[in-house]
Amino acid sequence: MKTETTKIAGDSCDEKFVKLSGDKLTSINGEGQEHSYTVTQEVKVTCDGKEAKMTDLKSGDTIRMTTSKDDKTKILAVDCGKHIPSLIPSLSHPEASATAK
Repeated sequence: MKTETTKIAGDSCDEKFVKLSGDKLTSINGEGQEHSYTVTQEVKVTCDGKEAKMTDLKSGDTIRMTTSKDDKTKILAVDCGKHIPSLIPSLSHPEASATAK
């Protein structure tokens, strides 16, 4: 079965996933700054090239997010997996370390 990749129009950025709370995703960028995004109802999530759910993301995962062109705080798509280079290999975050225990 062949999976068709859908190109989503928007801007993308790579960050570290921290947590998901309701429709709010918290992540940390390469400079260690925390950001909050709104996850849209139509969000497309893939992990290692396979369809996934937001709940499959784990604290510390490097993710590539595609945001809306009109609103940079709204996420349209999230991709995670080994093919996305780790930007912040030794970054620690209180919630990330608490989740890992």
